[in-house]
Amino acid sequence: MISDIVSIAIPAYDEADRIGRCLDSLAALDDPGPIVAVVVANNCSDATAAIARAPRAIQVEVVEHAFAEHERGAGAARRMAMAQAAQLGTIVLTTDADCVADRDWVRAHRAAFARGADAVAGRVSADWSELSLHPAPALRIGELEWTYLGLIAEAEPLFDPLAHDPAPRHAQRCGANLGITRAMLERVGGVPALATGEDRALLAAVELADGRIRHDRAPHVTASARLVGRAGGGMADALRLRLAADYLCDNQLVPADALVAMWRARHAARAAWRADATDRSTFGAAWAATVRKSHIAPRLRPADLPAEIDRLRDWIASNA
Repeated sequence: MISDIVSIAIPAYDEADRIGRCLDSLAALDDPGPIVAVVVANNCSDATAAIARAPRAIQVEVVEHAFAEHERGAGAARRMAMAQAAQLGTIVLTTDADCVADRDWVRAHRAAFARGADAVAGRVSADWSELSLHPAPALRIGELEWTYLGLIAEAEPLFDPLAHDPAPRHAQRCGANLGITRAMLERVGGVPALATGEDRALLAAVELADGRIRHDRAPHVTASARLVGRAGGGMADALRLRLAADYLCDNQLVPADALVAMWRARHAARAAWRADATDRSTFGAAWAATVRKSHIAPRLRPADLPAEIDRLRDWIASNA
């Protein structure tokens, strides 16, 4: 897949202070194949577009667009950016304007696609120089959430293994580091038209179509840990909300026993679906229908996490 053109979609709203560093990191990639970046400067009132157009050792296409008030949000900008990028490349990656990519970022994505992935969720780390300035209680909650999310990634294949997504893996699904083939993006109708949460919704659409999603640890970017962000529902909001007294953890973080029960049920349902020659739906669609009818597990509060971490570790130890 080295000959495939990789196009990189970047939504950017008033990111004059950061878009240059983002694009410089892409220009410094060690990937030997053709790469083009598409920046959608949406509703910008600063020099984001001009900085993005500055000459670099990478082709950068800049689209300036003013979304109507009801359309504004990172979701609409990412949808436009990825649609534009899909016209230029056979592999479409996306990141955020406040992110810095590792030098092997594209090469790592290419490797995952060469192994048969239809979509790739890469890892995202917060910039420690900014994150370290956050209050200690917020950092402690973040550490607990990160630990639990890592255990979820480790445990899931023990109960519902997938050949295309083996360990080691992670459990992040973030538009700051996501890739998809043009064919799959077209198959699912592009990025869902949502103001926020479009990244997870896109991967959910890939699952509905029985696409192969790889949660690959190799592709990595570093994202800003600022508390005042540009996109509603983004990392800045998530970091700030940790300081609220009524904070609920990410909706991926539910009780360990509920997770294990869900994984086991999904594994059994997948086996039954494969054995049913009369079922012409995708497994993803069949499972989504089952989930809609099932009881939704409660989200956790930070105080719940230590016990749930211990519980999931017990499940891993007894099923490894």
